This record gives sequence, C-alpha cells and structure tokens, in this order.
Amino acid sequence: MSNDVIETAKAEIDAMVSDKFNTRKGSLAQKLRRAGRRLPRGVAEDVAFLEETQKRTAHPRRRGQVDRKRVDAILNNQRKAFGRVNVARDKSRERINWLGVLVMNLMMFGVVYFALLKWLGAI
Repeated sequence: MSNDVIETAKAEIDAMVSDKFNTRKGSLAQKLRRAGRRLPRGVAEDVAFLEETQKRTAHPRRRGQVDRKRVDAILNNQRKAFGRVNVARDKSRERINWLGVLVMNLMMFGVVYFALLKWLGAI
C-alpha cells in the first residue's frame, strides 16, 4: 500500500514535468535532466527521496515505514512550484539577457576601438 503512494507521487510529478516542459519520452530522471535549470528548486531532491524510499520499502517488513506526511508535503510543494513555472517567460527573459550582453560587448568594443584609433593618431 505504501508503495502505491510513492508510485502515485512519482507519476504525478512525472506528469507535471511532461506538461510544463513538453518532455514526453524517457524516464523521470531523463525528463528532469532535459528540463535542466528551468526546474523549480527542490524537484530533483524530492524525486531522489521518493526513489530512495521506494527502494527502502521494497522489503515487506519496511512497507509501513513510509512518511506519508512528507510524501504529501512533497506533492503539495511541487504542485505549487510547477504552478509558478512559465516556460515562455523564462525563454524570453533568456533571449533579452543574451541581447543585453551582446549590446554591452559591442559598446565596449566600440569604446576600445575608438581609444585605439585615437592613441594611434588615426582620428
């Protein structure tokens, strides 16, 4: 019974990752790796805890030793965290940051080029 709770939690996190990041193929670990830095904080640690708990409760005598409150807390926290994720906003922010860095580099190049030409007496 406790293994079902863990499987349900992992399946729900898997569904949330698939929906938010459009990763359909592979295991949960592969999906998390593909999502990379866009994942909310703590997802990888929570999934690792669920997998460790699942391995630990494989033995029949330990099946009742699942911390259901923690599993429920993990699910609630992940639902909230994935609710705040907006992939389109994050991608557009990355593009804007990249363009900002490019403009700053071009401006610095222009200043250095102008100073070099002034120093050489070409201007």
